Amino acid sequence: MSTTPPAPPPGPPSAPPPGPPSAPPPAAAPGAAPPKSGGGNIWLILFIVAGVLFVGALIFAVISFTGKSSAEDDKDKAQKELASTKKELASTKSDLGTSQGAGQILGDLVRTGAKSADDLKACTDSGKAVQNQAIDVLNAAQAGTDVNPRIDGLNAAINQNESLCNSSQQSYQAFVDALNKLQNK
Repeated sequence: MSTTPPAPPPGPPSAPPPGPPSAPPPAAAPGAAPPKSGGGNIWLILFIVAGVLFVGALIFAVISFTGKSSAEDDKDKAQKELASTKKELASTKSDLGTSQGAGQILGDLVRTGAKSADDLKACTDSGKAVQNQAIDVLNAAQAGTDVNPRIDGLNAAINQNESLCNSSQQSYQAFVDALNKLQNK
């Protein structure tokens, strides 16, 4: 069984408990100041609000000062990096100019070397042709046939060989000059 008391019946509220009525507050003495009703708390509230605002302003000032110092440091660092980069760029441009000059000289050397090699091969091939025609003339002479028409061809081959070998010598000299130019740089 449960021991809970029964709920009061619904309806109007019950009357106040029996006993003497409560006493009214004592009357103030004549000429005395009226009692304060919470007026002293207003100064405390204003002081707390002012303190909170002061602390907030102080925190804002510290953060602002720190941010500006950091921004100025970043600006100085960026300017130093920019100056360093400009120096490196100038050095690279100078090196590039030197490299381009060396590249041009090497390109000239390769071109003159290739032309010299081509002219030397033409001279060598022409020399072989002269050799073959000379052998042909000698074989014809030994066989007792007329060598006059073959002699004219041999003379033409000799003239062509001289021309080609002169060009080869000029190309070789141009190659040597380009090589000396490179060595002097």
